[in-house]
Amino acid sequence: MLKKCIFLSVLSFAIFAAGAFAQSNNEAKKLFNEGNALLKSGNFEGAVTKYDAALKLEKHEFFYYQRGLAMKKARKMDEALESFKSAVGVNPKWEIGYFALAGAYFSKGDYQNALENYELALKQNPTHGPSRKGLAAAQTARAQELLTRGETGNAIALCQKAVENDEKYDKAWVILAQAFNKDARYADAIQAAQNAIKHGNAARNGAAYFELGLAYRNQGNTAKAKDAFQKAKKDPSYARNAEYELKMLK
Repeated sequence: MLKKCIFLSVLSFAIFAAGAFAQSNNEAKKLFNEGNALLKSGNFEGAVTKYDAALKLEKHEFFYYQRGLAMKKARKMDEALESFKSAVGVNPKWEIGYFALAGAYFSKGDYQNALENYELALKQNPTHGPSRKGLAAAQTARAQELLTRGETGNAIALCQKAVENDEKYDKAWVILAQAFNKDARYADAIQAAQNAIKHGNAARNGAAYFELGLAYRNQGNTAKAKDAFQKAKKDPSYARNAEYELKMLK
């Protein structure tokens, strides 16, 4: 779901308003619109050709932005990144450019650069909701990396920021529960897991129930641990591990 919101659709921004190009080269605008039509039809390479032609006439952030979208659709992420960088180079105050740049970094698995660019987008427009949600996703992904490296405290701090940015983001709560369990903060792990279950999809709450079970087990509450592991078993991804924990509790 997150990656779907990283790049908004070609027509999702009101960038085609007449005022946006009031001072632009008419031939450049024509080429830009032709590129948009090709992009919408799925002809990504053709769209890039049109955007490149428009950029030879005028360096406009929208031209670079749409070129970046076309490159992303063509699965050329490095080229997409360069286009989005050029967009914010032309207009350093354009939050949408930073949002797109962050999304490209996120898609490449570079979560640190992703979160930094979401922060830049929010610096320009603190009310830009998609950037705030994107920031929470990038913070959570980065926290997961830190947790894997054993940096539990840093992972906790980053996940706490993530849930401040998007309280309903269940994955952030799950990673936070994992981190609290590793840090032997079992009461906090229980609260985080319960929040993950509250905001998550029942069909994929296995991770949250599993962390909940671990926290109750470590507190010595066998009955609640068993109940949580039974619920975790319903998720195929956690069925084997949950079954093992249940056997250990017998």
